[in-house]
Amino acid sequence: MAIFKFYNIQLLPMNKKINEVGDEGYCKLFNAIKIQIKETKEKGHRLSSMAIKMKGEMFFAPYSVTIKEYASDDVKKPNKIVHGYFLKFDDVNELVDTDSGELEYRSKGNTSSRRFELEFVFDPKNHILAIHHTKGLPSRGPLIDALDKVLSGAAHILYPEHNLDIEELTDADSIEEFFAKPKKGFKNYTGTVTFSNSDDFEEIIEPELRPLVAQAELELKDKSVGKWTMKYQSFKDHLMSDLPINAKVQMMLATQYGNAESSYTDEEGKDKKYQMEDYPVREPLEGSPEGILDRSLSILGLIRKAKTRTRVSKNVRGQNKVFLTSNESN
Repeated sequence: MAIFKFYNIQLLPMNKKINEVGDEGYCKLFNAIKIQIKETKEKGHRLSSMAIKMKGEMFFAPYSVTIKEYASDDVKKPNKIVHGYFLKFDDVNELVDTDSGELEYRSKGNTSSRRFELEFVFDPKNHILAIHHTKGLPSRGPLIDALDKVLSGAAHILYPEHNLDIEELTDADSIEEFFAKPKKGFKNYTGTVTFSNSDDFEEIIEPELRPLVAQAELELKDKSVGKWTMKYQSFKDHLMSDLPINAKVQMMLATQYGNAESSYTDEEGKDKKYQMEDYPVREPLEGSPEGILDRSLSILGLIRKAKTRTRVSKNVRGQNKVFLTSNESN
């Protein structure tokens, strides 16, 4: 059964006078990658010529991009979805005998001893990319770096007034579990959230806190601030009794728009650490849908489900008030 991970890919206006690119803009970005692949092949160049160099003599490159249309509420403007594959591979042209070092084989070029095909689907409306979590998929940091380098060239040419930002989606259940654990206190907290393209913020924030978030977002956009980074630390050899509300709000947003971590001491006095990157959203693809469009639409369903999983449950936010009150279990 194929498992997918999810990444929020945003083209963020760097000036409040600049419009967001919309789903058509994201399609243009991936179409530019499609053209780049086609031109590379037509010129007879190696795939490695457009690949990103990774550690361990490995390369990462887009291999194919297909943009399909499917029915929408507006018959005059169908929805679009992007399907494709990335490749992670090495580029080995010579093989030598392990003992003697003598040449055993020399290829004509463009040969690999390790090759991993990584299927992806990108939803332009939610600007979320699903990628097959299988053997060869880079870990969070290297993958985000590779995706950024693959997309940033075309993004800069098409949208010079926008900044490319990529974040991995985090399972909000991990935050719920983190706050539910009894603790003596917190040592520190660090978090970052990208504020633009944040149409869904109201859905994941307590009603009484929405004005605070809206005001902060408006100010950050007005001043062209790209990221909201926050850090709290206790006094030496002491603990914070709880995390500030701002940190809790930021954590709710970071599941989809950023990253956060916190060190704390549990009720037994043991030092622990919560890191969002340890809890990525992962979803299985049921069955084996055939055809690019049918398969893409099946994976699109996973994307929508994954986005829902980044939202802290209303039960936790509303009835238990986990994020708005002190940790009563201390």
